[in-house]
Amino acid sequence: MPLWNENAVAVERRQGETVILGEGTLAALVAGLRTLRPGALNGVRVSMPDRRVPPFILEGQGLVELLKDPRRPEALPTKLPAPSVE
Repeated sequence: MPLWNENAVAVERRQGETVILGEGTLAALVAGLRTLRPGALNGVRVSMPDRRVPPFILEGQGLVELLKDPRRPEALPTKLPAPSVE
C-alpha cells in the first residue's frame, strides 16, 4: 500500500527536459493528477525521493493504478499546471 503522507514530486518530460509539475504529499499529488485528462498523463511520473523501499517512482500503468486506488485518502489537491500535449 502506498504511503500517502510521504513527500512526492510529479514531473513531466518535455522536449528532452524534466519539468516539475508539483510537490506535496503523495495523497495531494494524486488528487491533483486525478483532475487531468488521462491522455495528459503521458510522460508524467511521480517519485518519492525520501522513500527507503520500492516503489520509488510510479509512471505508466503503475501511476494509473495509483490514481484508481480506492484506499486513497481524501486530500486537498496539489495545484498542477496543465501538462504539455505534444
